[in-house]
Amino acid sequence: MNRKMNYKKAGEVSNWLFISSVAAIGGTFFFTGYVQLTLLILGVGLIAGGIAVRVIYWKCPHCRKRLHLGFRQEPKICPYCRGQLLPDKEE
Repeated sequence: MNRKMNYKKAGEVSNWLFISSVAAIGGTFFFTGYVQLTLLILGVGLIAGGIAVRVIYWKCPHCRKRLHLGFRQEPKICPYCRGQLLPDKEE
């Protein structure tokens, strides 16, 4: 199955990566030694992965320009080409 990642799916994936990184870094307060270090490295890696997904795939499906990064509400139209972005429910 060849499913291409669109900007909507990229937003969901990166949000889950950021949430997971908070859990991993938060877990460092409950452990010591190698487990603490491992959780910290995992958390930083998840943050880097979330940023990478947003930078690579967070683009308008029409003009392919990058949408604004951040945790604002998802745009409904592209700020560059004014193209309609994907609806909430895909058919």
